[in-house]
Amino acid sequence: MLAGFLTVLKIIGIVLLWILLIVLFLILLVLFVPVRYKADVDIPETELDNGFDVEKIQIKAGFSWLLHFLTGGIDYPASKEFTVRVFGIKVFPRKNKDSNEKEKPREKEKTDNKEQEKNTEKASENDQVTEQKTEDDLAKAEEENIDNNEDEILDNNADKDTSLSSDNSIDNNGNAPESNSANFTENSENEPEDKALIEIITDIFEKIENILKTPQTVLRKIQYTISRVCGKIGMIKTTLENDIFKRAFSLVKRKLIRILKMILPDRIRADILFGTGDPADTAEVLAAYSALYPMLYKKVSFEPDFDRKVLKGDIHVKGHITLFTILYCALVCYFNKDVKKTIKRFKKIFAS
Repeated sequence: MLAGFLTVLKIIGIVLLWILLIVLFLILLVLFVPVRYKADVDIPETELDNGFDVEKIQIKAGFSWLLHFLTGGIDYPASKEFTVRVFGIKVFPRKNKDSNEKEKPREKEKTDNKEQEKNTEKASENDQVTEQKTEDDLAKAEEENIDNNEDEILDNNADKDTSLSSDNSIDNNGNAPESNSANFTENSENEPEDKALIEIITDIFEKIENILKTPQTVLRKIQYTISRVCGKIGMIKTTLENDIFKRAFSLVKRKLIRILKMILPDRIRADILFGTGDPADTAEVLAAYSALYPMLYKKVSFEPDFDRKVLKGDIHVKGHITLFTILYCALVCYFNKDVKKTIKRFKKIFAS
């Protein structure tokens, strides 16, 4: 019993070990096997006075990884879509069969939606007709009710006016009562005028105070912002002059240069014919090329044309990208103490 249990554990351990070895092997492949790329650009000789047609440019760009296990590329203008293949089998984009199968149900859905829209339009028209009828009936009923209410209100007002006139015209002694309405109206008219004048005067004084206060507040805000910016500039200056920042900057610069050297093409071959139509401008372009000739004499050949406005090019590029170098440089910069300190310092400066 114990021997069988131990054999099962042994088999499980061996299987797990093989799985770990396979995973480790795949990780090493991804990290150390470079992705190779190449690009070929062919620009036929074209007169720029007549315009430049982009469709005439022929571009072939592609990549390969692990002895062409994974390949991909684009061929412009023959096929304008980027393809990816595994062992020569097209993986991206998918085949046209899947797209046709998807388009068929979409067409059915479109026809069904059109029929539903027609039915809904008919139903909405019928609803509108019925709503108009009901609205007309309600309007007629409301008009009748309004007329009846107006007649009742007029009768009641007439009765009230007669009763009030009889009460106010004669008092208990049979004489007309002396009304103080005139004095009341005069007092009520004078009081709001005085209040209105006081409110206008207070509003004017408040506006004058606000006008005088606004420049002071603006100047205080400007002084605060200027002092704050000057303080931040001083802190940035001190950090830039610090030895920690200098060491971190030199480290990051070296690693970035290493990554750029690895990403840049290993081989470049370009044959270019170019003319601006103006001999002076073409001579300036030639002077710039001659200044860079020690770096480009094996890679780029430039032929000027002083008479025509023309362009022609034949460019071939090859290179490789290794994921390990990118990951290594990023980790070295991330775990460096000087880099961490400078990042924290800049965070404090911008957060304050």
